[in-house]
Amino acid sequence: MKIEIEGKLSDDPRSAILAIEGVTRSICQQQGKDPAEGVMMLLTAAVHLFNTYSGKPIDQTITALASALGNATVAADDMFKLRAALAAQGEKR
Repeated sequence: MKIEIEGKLSDDPRSAILAIEGVTRSICQQQGKDPAEGVMMLLTAAVHLFNTYSGKPIDQTITALASALGNATVAADDMFKLRAALAAQGEKR
């Protein structure tokens, strides 16, 4: 597999997140999987990166990982207004 990013990514974290999301969606499409499965791939990759660079065993970092997931949820909500999107989906059903 070869992944190419054309152009320069901006310094805006939202743009970088959308690029990562796009690559994940593409991987899922190529494998014939639901893009929602990309969530587990991204979470697994995040834990792997965290453990690789922390140099500590998972039992020493699990609390930090849980906190990071909470912080990521808040950041995503701030950047993409998740609650509004979820509420709109609920109204359509």
